Amino acid sequence: MGAARCAPTHLDIMLTIEIACALILALHVAVGLKVTTDRAAFLRRFLLVAGASWIGEDTCIRAYGFYAYDAGWGLFLDRMPLMIAAIWPAVILSSWEVAKHLVPSTHRRLATRPLLVGALVFADAWLIEPIAVQTGLWRWFEPGLFNVPIIGVAGWAYFAMLAVAVLEWVERAQEPAVYEAAILLVAPLGAHVLLVATWWALFRWITVPIPSWPAVALGFAVSLGLAGWAAMAGARKRMPPAAIFSRMPPAIFFFVLLAVFGRAVPALVVWAVAFAPPWLALTPWNALRRKESSRTQTGRNLRQ
Repeated sequence: MGAARCAPTHLDIMLTIEIACALILALHVAVGLKVTTDRAAFLRRFLLVAGASWIGEDTCIRAYGFYAYDAGWGLFLDRMPLMIAAIWPAVILSSWEVAKHLVPSTHRRLATRPLLVGALVFADAWLIEPIAVQTGLWRWFEPGLFNVPIIGVAGWAYFAMLAVAVLEWVERAQEPAVYEAAILLVAPLGAHVLLVATWWALFRWITVPIPSWPAVALGFAVSLGLAGWAAMAGARKRMPPAAIFSRMPPAIFFFVLLAVFGRAVPALVVWAVAFAPPWLALTPWNALRRKESSRTQTGRNLRQ
């Protein structure tokens, strides 16, 4: 009985998770402010994407009723936890940073980076969503892979792609920064249009329970293919360490959740591992070794 009384309640677990999210988010913002050359732009974009995220998600929950957040989250604004709205910018803007280094600014096609960000966020969501659902952070009412419908993950990608499209347009056209506020309309409204269109054209026919192990095999094949492409293309040479390592704390957080709440689902564990190879192939290990060597040499010089 004593052990039972000491066991953490669901609210205790949710509070711990939310505190961890807040700490990771604070670290992301602190590092972002340190490495950026324009702090005002960083904060402005962060707040705009957060606001648009709340508009987009809350209206999706109300309009379609496909999912709901656990009541154990702390602060809600209508049907969406404020913490989730604050996390969205970190996911999207860090993906944009990666896309900037993969696609040079001389690239003429305006749509390339937004499409790449959509693909990156689509991949991120396929790691985050199944683990979050297994943990009990939210739940879907439609079937899919690991109880996550494909359209739910596609919604992440649509929103991210449209948000970054606005930012890219303002940046490339050198329009006034106030035009970035178009995110508040374009990203949520555009995501709704794409969700409805693709639901009736495709997803309504494939929103079914998906066998996990065949999906895991496919995921690994895609992952290894992308890792091979990144290695052959020398993509890591264009990637600064900060762009990759800013994404590590949230990744570690979700792997901890997986170890605690998902270890009894072997397919989910293997599925999560499949996401590692492309990021390992993008990580600039040589730059890190040079930085460590420089620090060692500096320490020696100071001692002398």
